[in-house]
Amino acid sequence: MTFRERLQKEHPRCINEDFGGCDGCPYEYGYEKKKEEICKVSDEECRKCWDRVIPGTEDKEMTRDDLKDGMICEQRDGSLMMWLNGVLIGEEQWCSGTGHDLKNIYGNKGLDIVKVYKTKAYKLSDILSQKCLILIWERKEPKIMTLADIERELGYPVKIVSAEEA
Repeated sequence: MTFRERLQKEHPRCINEDFGGCDGCPYEYGYEKKKEEICKVSDEECRKCWDRVIPGTEDKEMTRDDLKDGMICEQRDGSLMMWLNGVLIGEEQWCSGTGHDLKNIYGNKGLDIVKVYKTKAYKLSDILSQKCLILIWERKEPKIMTLADIERELGYPVKIVSAEEA
């Protein structure tokens, strides 16, 4: 995930075509601990800065071994839970059965982990609050589309052929 993509998710009104396409610097939103040295306050440099990949959000698949105590996990059903001692702990429930691929080993898709966050909360009551969460990983899943959907997205007709026919 790039800094621009994160800003788009969290502050969509701050995306514009002036000043590199975003208002301010990633540092000003708390996305970085210190201001980057590359900041030259020009449209071109701002674009480069905002289009950098946020460290730790590279397109690698996260596994159960990557989860650390205190990380917040969002399940497919929308539940937010904390990873602690090898299980997910919620406000009113707990959940075991997280496989190596962060999917539920019993086949309950609603319990698959789809996002992982760090929290910047200072109070226990704020730990699972969306305003205190920093996204560090999101499951990339294929988009299910019909041929008509693909043609609509592309804006022209498509013919599906085998690799040998192409």
